[in-house]
Amino acid sequence: MEKTKKRIFATFIFIGLIFITLVLNQFSYNRRISKVTKKSIYKIISSEEIRFRQKFITGDKDAEYKIGLIKIEGEITPYYEGYRTRSLSEIVKIGLENLKEDEKVKGIIIEINTPGGEIIEVEKIYEKIKEVKKSKPVVALLENIATSGGYYCAVATDKIISHPLTITGNIGAVVILYNVKELFEKKLGINMIVMKSGKHKDIGSPFRKMDIEEKNILQNLVDEAAKRFLDAIIKNRKISDDKIKLISDGRIFTGNQAKELGLVDELGGLQKAIDIIKEITKERKLKVVEYYYKPSIFEFFSLYQSEKLIFSKISKINTPVLKYLWIPEI
Repeated sequence: MEKTKKRIFATFIFIGLIFITLVLNQFSYNRRISKVTKKSIYKIISSEEIRFRQKFITGDKDAEYKIGLIKIEGEITPYYEGYRTRSLSEIVKIGLENLKEDEKVKGIIIEINTPGGEIIEVEKIYEKIKEVKKSKPVVALLENIATSGGYYCAVATDKIISHPLTITGNIGAVVILYNVKELFEKKLGINMIVMKSGKHKDIGSPFRKMDIEEKNILQNLVDEAAKRFLDAIIKNRKISDDKIKLISDGRIFTGNQAKELGLVDELGGLQKAIDIIKEITKERKLKVVEYYYKPSIFEFFSLYQSEKLIFSKISKINTPVLKYLWIPEI
């Protein structure tokens, strides 16, 4: 029994030493960053400050100038997913701003691997790309999947590169609603009583059937959002009238098919995107550096971030919002 207590005590001491070492290393790193950027340490370790790290990917490692690479991965939502303590749109927007302000960055590659997401979040990224490309060339690189809102983001760039078998397209909008009326009433014996101020106050409720008028109201919302998406494509991609009907019915395409329709400029991978930026900038030697966000230990252990990482997930509700999203699993 005594030996067990000693082992437990030693384990706690060992874990504590590791934690202290990590904190000291992080603090030392932040001090170095503070000297380089001329920002206070408090501002750097603050949970309000998003600090991006850089990682060499390929190209001329000794080159003075670089291509900044930033990734859009996973569903685009306002929530905090996985290791992220920020929403994806916020991370991408601030990352793009950093790339715009970095004088050594001559061009930007946005690597897209997402089925899309909530319309407002997608639009935030779209608008930021439009702003940044006024200063520097921006190229979209479509990876495994770049459907719906993923493709919408790509439309804002100067050029779109796709692998021949990338899944893209799915142009349009969607609202997903559930109906559990029969399950609740017939299987569980539960009846929902709703007091409402207007006929359509609980429109989309999962506890009752939707009438034709309500379906038309929601369909009009979806159609308006889909038209906005299509207008962005027509404006940026110059799609001919005979192809509009084909691309607007929500179907998906391979990269090959998308190129034939004018949705994609070139087929290829990262090297093709690099070559295009070199051609635009007339720079022969460039290195590709990924800008990525990784929360510091201070973010993970601060009370502010703890609320985001834990309590926000508990209260998160699957709200039936408008989405530019491909969701075949529904």
